Amino acid sequence: MIAKHPDYSVSLNIQTKFIFSTSGSSSSIIKHNDAIRKLGLNMVYFTIADEVTPEGYAALLRSPIARGGAVTGRGGLKSSIIPFLDEVEPLALKTRAVNTIVNNSGRLCGYNSDAIGLQTALIKGIEASGIEIKTAVIYGNGGVSGVAFQVLLELGIKATMVGRDADRVLEKKKQLGIEHIPHFDGPYDLVVDATPVSANPDFLNAPGLAKLLDGCKMVFCHNMPEKDNKINYLEKYCMERNLYFIPGKWMYNAQLAKQYRLLFEGYQKTDGSAISEQDVLETWNVK
Repeated sequence: MIAKHPDYSVSLNIQTKFIFSTSGSSSSIIKHNDAIRKLGLNMVYFTIADEVTPEGYAALLRSPIARGGAVTGRGGLKSSIIPFLDEVEPLALKTRAVNTIVNNSGRLCGYNSDAIGLQTALIKGIEASGIEIKTAVIYGNGGVSGVAFQVLLELGIKATMVGRDADRVLEKKKQLGIEHIPHFDGPYDLVVDATPVSANPDFLNAPGLAKLLDGCKMVFCHNMPEKDNKINYLEKYCMERNLYFIPGKWMYNAQLAKQYRLLFEGYQKTDGSAISEQDVLETWNVK
């Protein structure tokens, strides 16, 4: 059987396993399926265009055709899906964010690979720039914000969290159990943008963001509009003002390597060898 996409097609049989994702462009569908095919795996990467409920997505991932799936931040799904899983790693519970789910013989196991991705990106940026980072502010209250807070703590960076909606930020802090940690004012050395505002040319109108950027030394942007050949206006802003900018792709590349190691655990390449992290990096052309 051939499954067709306007720009792509893949072969299926009754043993084919699906890796689902709650987001993804045409280019990502082609990229992921090409990489899977190069490894010789009988799997297909498939994106879901419509909004899904946590219960519905969990039911889909529990089906016999599913190997697992990626969970994006839309609609708070990274947190709301947790009660529908059979097992969740401690880090994902602590950050209240699952972005990778593996179907192990019908049992759904939740993981967070965003943390290693963000940690890798921040360390790379700090070391490359030579800039000392002592304080940071997280802008946003989605799934990445909890991960960011945990990563910053582990790096010894004093962190606080703000956002476009103060009530939602407070609710996020309560979910994370950090509402008792006092807020402190900037200027901050590092701004971690965990929102999609960088795709908007009017991003500086986002409540409070312009003030955070004023006086900071470094900016990390989780959003990647450039992946779809769109302008990253926050990156452009930083380049024009000589602010050190850490692109989201540095996080994405590192988390992708871990995510697929989890999804491919127990599977082998065509030569019978186990799939290593290096195999994933090379097959996805990640640098």
